[in-house]
Amino acid sequence: MAAPPDANIKSATRVLELLEFFAEHRRPLSTADVVNELGYPQSSSTVLLQTLMRLRYLDYDRKSRKYFPTVRVALLGSWITENLYSERSLSKIVNDLHARTSATVILGLQNDIYVQYIHVNQTPARRSQLKWYLKPGSLRPLARSSVGKAVLSSKPDAELIYLLRRINASETRPENRVSEADLLEEMDRIRETGYSLTTGTVNPQAGVVACLIPSHPQQPVMALGIGAENDELLRNKDRYLQLLREALEPFR
Repeated sequence: MAAPPDANIKSATRVLELLEFFAEHRRPLSTADVVNELGYPQSSSTVLLQTLMRLRYLDYDRKSRKYFPTVRVALLGSWITENLYSERSLSKIVNDLHARTSATVILGLQNDIYVQYIHVNQTPARRSQLKWYLKPGSLRPLARSSVGKAVLSSKPDAELIYLLRRINASETRPENRVSEADLLEEMDRIRETGYSLTTGTVNPQAGVVACLIPSHPQQPVMALGIGAENDELLRNKDRYLQLLREALEPFR
């Protein structure tokens, strides 16, 4: 008998969450790590890990009793980067910017009415200090986050208004809704200056400065941002902007 559709969706979701979990930690992980961090049942976690091992997506070390992704996982999406960006690795840019600033670096793209963070490099200490944990795959409001606004700046006004109406309709808190006039005015400013800046809109203690990544029609619209505590961000804004622009120059 075939599994119910909901069960198939749950299984697929867990596979992707597990791979993102490995990408975040970048070290061998045990079944207990998966159970404790992701909250999956022990039995389900064991079956999931062993299935991926049999399919050769994970290696298993019997001595440490830990799993680690194989090169097969790395090769799954390699053709996408090669096809879209040639040698210009956005992942490398994110990691290089983090190394040069020690700040949080975010790569995001549009996912319906949200911006989704597809790659994040964040120092663990900042997570605890700011209680600002940005997990890869996280969703943020397009019209309230800096990376989201940078993405929105690529769109014509008619599409902006359509998206904003849907975004506002989804907001349960009236104070989080954005007026059409305010959004269009901000989009004009972002297009003119080439960057988006927000402080305290998603996390009261932190903010992000972001730039749109130049792209071609066959490429997804993405933005790159550097985030930090509000005071630090404002103090270093010009330096962060210069680093972002230098990093994105090969895409122009």
